[in-house]
Amino acid sequence: MKAADPAGDPFLVEGAWAVDAVLGHADYEVELLTVESGRHPALVEKARGLRIPVEERARDEIREIRGFDFHRGVFAEVVRPLIREPDEQDWESIRSIVIPFGLADPGNLGTVIRAAVGFGSDAIAVPEGLGADLFNRKCIRASATALFRIPLFAFCEPGVFLEKLQEKGFVRFATSLGEGTTPLREVEPSSRMAIFFGSEAAGLPESVESCCDEKVHIPMASNLDSLNVGASAGVVLYELLQRKEVSS
Repeated sequence: MKAADPAGDPFLVEGAWAVDAVLGHADYEVELLTVESGRHPALVEKARGLRIPVEERARDEIREIRGFDFHRGVFAEVVRPLIREPDEQDWESIRSIVIPFGLADPGNLGTVIRAAVGFGSDAIAVPEGLGADLFNRKCIRASATALFRIPLFAFCEPGVFLEKLQEKGFVRFATSLGEGTTPLREVEPSSRMAIFFGSEAAGLPESVESCCDEKVHIPMASNLDSLNVGASAGVVLYELLQRKEVSS
């Protein structure tokens, strides 16, 4: 993920914690740090130590330049990296990978990434050109810095990617509300797992779901059939990743 995408515009990282996570990160090149005058001196010092340009501006001036109300006092303009498919060396280090497939809401995407990092996944992979942008401002905020704490990958052909997962010994789990699903508590974690989450509106495509090794669902009380995909990811990843750690 180290090469820059020449076609991509820089993206914005807002807030002290997220900016601190991206400053000096080997996979991200910060072009400019903008700080509200008089705020965040430690970040200013860190950026200057890394030879990153810093500009200090009044709050109203920042709002006028950026075109949105600004409340966090600091943001970084970051070169968009090129997100690629895992190579052979990557596959050697991955034991669990989370695949948010076509999630349109960037807040949901960021929440899934946050859960993946929080419960110990090794990587995130998304289908190229489908779903929200990983570097959308809302996704970054919802991830609560998790986006910068896990390797990110993309794949062009879902069928080819599913075959690669099988070749590498991953059990492919599909979260589903369809027929023939297994209640989450009855699912056995595996030493290598790929966990797919579909969009709230459509779920996973049949072509993806049918290729997975096991379809799982979260049993619900009353007449509610499902949770928000971000909440579902938290439950599923806790059960599969944390229960695996306890049992291993």
